[in-house]
Amino acid sequence: MATSDRELQRAWEARVQCGQFSRNVLGVGTIRVMGKAGDAPVAFPRIASLDLLPSLEPDEQWAVYQAETIVQEAQRESRTVFDTSAGSVEGARRVNTFDPSVATLMVVARIAGG
Repeated sequence: MATSDRELQRAWEARVQCGQFSRNVLGVGTIRVMGKAGDAPVAFPRIASLDLLPSLEPDEQWAVYQAETIVQEAQRESRTVFDTSAGSVEGARRVNTFDPSVATLMVVARIAGG
């Protein structure tokens, strides 16, 4: 039975609230997209690698795909993505592909002109 994106999103949000995750989930990661209205962080389940994706519940898989899509879209738009897990942008590592084990990612606004 197919489940809609909205249902998966609701299930994921409820899971984040109650803190009940699949055994392979390391915790909750976040992506901040700078320049979007509200700069609301997007949560995703942190896992050691994408190879573990099939072991997750459908809503957890959905959340990983959403995070991966954000990073891919940023790359297509020539926006830079940083791993800001260390707590600051200074010294943050540039990310070229989505890594589901990273705790915090930031997509910065594309700078045009000079």
